[in-house]
Amino acid sequence: MDLTQQFYTPGEVAALARVHRSTVLNYIASGRLYAVKLSERTYRIPARAVLRLLEPERLSEPVITEEPYATVSLDDYPGDRPARRIAER
Repeated sequence: MDLTQQFYTPGEVAALARVHRSTVLNYIASGRLYAVKLSERTYRIPARAVLRLLEPERLSEPVITEEPYATVSLDDYPGDRPARRIAER
């Protein structure tokens, strides 16, 4: 499947999946399919979410490496340090 658009309507996804439009809306409501809600009745589904629904084997899952005994230093994360005081009293 070659998706050419960045976002799809529920009707377009229903045609690709060969299901009824209400089935796609049910997938969105249940959280099975991610969609952006633009208004009360308007949704757009990103191409990656369509792929996850129709061809999940094409998407690679994120790899998380756990190192429970690793040493962590604040020097490794300079953005996480508390802000320094501007003026000393």
